Amino acid sequence: MLAGAVLAGLVILALGALMLGRTLFNEPSVPRLGSVTEQFGEAGVLFVFAHPDDEITANALMARIVAAGAPVHLFTATRGEAGTQYPPVVDQAHLGVVREAEARKHGFALDVASHEVRDLGDGRLEHRPLDELTALVAETIARTRPSAVVSFHPESGVSLHPDHMMIGAAAQAAVEALGEDAPVLVYVLAPRPALRRFGGARGQHVAALQPEPDFSVHAPAGPKIRAWRIHESQSRYLQAAYGLPPGVLHRLWTEEYYAVAPAPGISESGLAPPE
Repeated sequence: MLAGAVLAGLVILALGALMLGRTLFNEPSVPRLGSVTEQFGEAGVLFVFAHPDDEITANALMARIVAAGAPVHLFTATRGEAGTQYPPVVDQAHLGVVREAEARKHGFALDVASHEVRDLGDGRLEHRPLDELTALVAETIARTRPSAVVSFHPESGVSLHPDHMMIGAAAQAAVEALGEDAPVLVYVLAPRPALRRFGGARGQHVAALQPEPDFSVHAPAGPKIRAWRIHESQSRYLQAAYGLPPGVLHRLWTEEYYAVAPAPGISESGLAPPE
């Protein structure tokens, strides 16, 4: 009987610790996404990212869209060849081949309708002309004809990574160039409580730059953990960077956060810019 009481107490403590941990990562005031098709339409969504594994930041939303019967298209600008391996799985000279394969395998697991992987230079996107990247994203928008485009917020890039910020700027410019015919533009955000508590000065800066999230998507731990296993060359990245393996982190960080960009011609305040 005493053993049962001790066990029950340990379970309560564990649940309490889990709930407390989740408050350190999540923003409960942000509303959950309702109907995917009402939010984005039925034409599908194009996700525009810089590297293999970037799509893990949005794979819960991708799964929701596919489950609703709409197509998901994925654009990955680089092959990730300049990344650090966590753990080493291949000669560095062949890392781009491996990481592209990992991204394609994850896309297959998510049942994406199409996946375009470019070889634009991992770590070198900021040195490419913005109009060149914008044209490539615009071509993909024209081919896939999505009702929404999801990418990184150009000013914060989730982590201030220059490649993230540059591809976000290209997605923004490609959408804005379409004017009234543009798909909805949505930014992937990082959870601000986690950035402020665990991200140091860099995290504080990212949190300050990010727009207010408009909605969240529940992100079960299982698909996130599976995604890191698929991206084997990066599977221990979270532990190396934050001291927490995916199995722990994604049981605490249970939401994806997104902001809807103002429509073309409308400022972030909701007002049209002055003539």
